Amino acid sequence: MTKEIQLTTSLRNKLLNQLMTGVPLSKLCKEQDMPSLSKVYSWIAKHPDFAKDLVQARRCGAQSYIDQAIEALNTADNTNIHVVREKASMARWMASKLIPIYGDKQQIVQDTKIEITWNTPDDNQMKSVNS
Repeated sequence: MTKEIQLTTSLRNKLLNQLMTGVPLSKLCKEQDMPSLSKVYSWIAKHPDFAKDLVQARRCGAQSYIDQAIEALNTADNTNIHVVREKASMARWMASKLIPIYGDKQQIVQDTKIEITWNTPDDNQMKSVNS
């Protein structure tokens, strides 16, 4: 019978630090003495503070992906440029979703005021019209 892994401060810090450096969560969870992916997801559901920290760590990791992509593009040659471009495109897309400064800002602001009023003729106007 395997021992169930608990979310300790040490394990939490290890997970978050690795995510910040750009290591994917799915890869981390395959390492020995690490929790399964489903276990991490259950911790996310149970611990809102852990979930918040995990999102922040993934944002830092997305920045790491961008840095790695820039480095790879600078050293790319004719044999690997297509793969490097694809990886850079994926890093750019991920950063646009996780890091607000890289996203396409789309904001719709509607500053329209519509006022509908109904006027009813007063009694004096009604008498003069009927006469």
